[in-house]
Amino acid sequence: MANKKIRKFSKTNRRRLLIVFLFVLVCFVCLIIRLVQINIADGDTYEKNVLALLNYDGQTIPYKRGDITDRNGTVLATSEKIYNLVLDPYVITHSTDEKASEYVADVLEKYFSIDQDTVKSILSEKSNSRYVVMKRKMTYDEKKPYDDFLASEDKDDQKIISAVSSGIWFEENYQRMYPFSTLACDLIGFTSGDDIGLWGIESYYDNMLSGTDGRKYGYLNDDVDLQKVTEEPQNGKTIVSTIDINIQRIAEKYVSEFMNETGAKNVAALVMNPNNGEILGMASAPIFDLNNPRDLTVSGYTEEQLANMSDEDLSKALYTVWRNFCVNDTYEPGSTVKTMTVSYALDQALVDPDENFVCDGGQTYTDGTFVSCNSVHGDLTLTESIVHSCNDVMMQLSDRIGAANFIQMQKLFGFGQLTGIDLPGEASCAATIYTADTMGPVELWTSSFGQGYNTTMVQVASAFSSIVNGGYYYKPHVVSQIASDSGNTIQVIDKTLMRTTVSKTTSEWMKNALYQTVESGSGQPAQVAGYRIGGKTGTAEKVPRGTKARLVSFIGAAPIDDPQLVVYVVVDEANAEDQGQSSFASTIAGKIFSEALPYLQIFPTEEIPETESEESDDNYSADDGADEADANEVDVNDGTDEGDNTDEEDNGDNVSDNGDDGSNDGQAVDDGE
Repeated sequence: MANKKIRKFSKTNRRRLLIVFLFVLVCFVCLIIRLVQINIADGDTYEKNVLALLNYDGQTIPYKRGDITDRNGTVLATSEKIYNLVLDPYVITHSTDEKASEYVADVLEKYFSIDQDTVKSILSEKSNSRYVVMKRKMTYDEKKPYDDFLASEDKDDQKIISAVSSGIWFEENYQRMYPFSTLACDLIGFTSGDDIGLWGIESYYDNMLSGTDGRKYGYLNDDVDLQKVTEEPQNGKTIVSTIDINIQRIAEKYVSEFMNETGAKNVAALVMNPNNGEILGMASAPIFDLNNPRDLTVSGYTEEQLANMSDEDLSKALYTVWRNFCVNDTYEPGSTVKTMTVSYALDQALVDPDENFVCDGGQTYTDGTFVSCNSVHGDLTLTESIVHSCNDVMMQLSDRIGAANFIQMQKLFGFGQLTGIDLPGEASCAATIYTADTMGPVELWTSSFGQGYNTTMVQVASAFSSIVNGGYYYKPHVVSQIASDSGNTIQVIDKTLMRTTVSKTTSEWMKNALYQTVESGSGQPAQVAGYRIGGKTGTAEKVPRGTKARLVSFIGAAPIDDPQLVVYVVVDEANAEDQGQSSFASTIAGKIFSEALPYLQIFPTEEIPETESEESDDNYSADDGADEADANEVDVNDGTDEGDNTDEEDNGDNVSDNGDDGSNDGQAVDDGE
């Protein structure tokens, strides 16, 4: 085999290679020198910049929404801590422990009843994910067994705990809870999914009840050490309401009883302290479950009805159920406002307390328009005009008052205005109140006995309270205090005197007339043995006139000599052939008085007969002879509508759908008492 010729690396090539090597070496040395310089001069700055780019996990710490309590501290609404179980597949699948996935699957099945195959599938398919929610809204009791396992000192468990603890964690949050479910639902309101107050106290005091989330995060200090910081959340404030849970239960008990036994389009009861404007109870039907406000089966709807509803119909149904009749809905009040007409006439010296009147069945205007009374009462004293609820006398008084002053009287008693109650959506009814341009003689007459304009329950109750408490009109309110989450009082909401309405002399006269009304007049079903109760009934013919649709009411105070409690009950279109029986409302009011007064330690002052007939207490339809025929309608001979006044939504306030448009077509019936 021939010898292979060996090529020698020429001297020139060796020289070139050496030059390249030296050049690279010099560059490398220069680079090292430069890096050393940078590290010495700006090393800390660059290190911070690099480390700042790293992903430091931050965690939001949710605040707790403030509680709502009754006046005695009973919790009506609270927030309960809940937990979301979170799995970190990345940590598990990249663990140095080969059995980490098996351990996690075993633990999740044992303590949280999550199928192992489901866990393994997630670990396989989402191996690089850092956040997978495995279970939501867990309670502390559901989470505790796992916490106990993590706290175990058993050596056999330590390896498993070490493998799973970094890959399983819990996300904390709060869920709004209402311990009494349907109790005071219209008044309390509820929250949306993101904890924003809807309706009631939850909405009106949302800013107070809401807090600020806290946060956990990390940052680098001057020594480039990672510092972990926790900013604690600021919890919402506690709202102490004026509501007494027992008074609320009593009111709801008898509203529900009437709805079950007789039924109506709506029944509502308002209980308040006339001496400071505090609302002690506020109930209406239908009710709903605060913990599940969209479940209309609680409100009386059947599954079949709900299944056949369109989205629009369902929304309307929910809206109707959630409304607070006592504040949001309006209606023509009827004879309860005769107390204002008489009181104003007395205060203005337009009538003598001992003056006598003649009721001949109505009044005739110069054009022949005849406005009838509910009966032909004959000779009446002023007191008897209240006791027998005479429309004729009210019309005679309104003529003395005059249209301009009557409008001022309505303003004085708060009709057509917002009371300022601390609840959302209050209706003012301003659009239904006659003005100087629209109030003619017939409108003046019908307004004197509560037809032709609309009010709300809270308006009537506040005005009536001022008449029986000596003339002081207090702003109605449902909250008495605002406290921190630790219980320290931040703000006291005391009584607010808005104005005076009548003199004490007039107040004393009217209290006696109201007492006579319950003792021997139309309000007899509201009597409670041993107590002196005064009150006034009302029966309003609804629009459109002539349909025999009626709204009846009763408002009363006890003890009438020194009123401590006002109860106002409205029954809207009772399921009865004769809807105009005011005894529907006065009987409910009497039952509320019979339980509320002893509870408040207001004791009987009258001798109680040994035997009491309970028959009338159980018979809503019996009127004990107190109601006279409710067939006397206002007869408008010319058949025209005068001074029509439509009840529109005012400033966003919602008006009831009962057809009360406030128009006065002359066909107004009041009270059959």
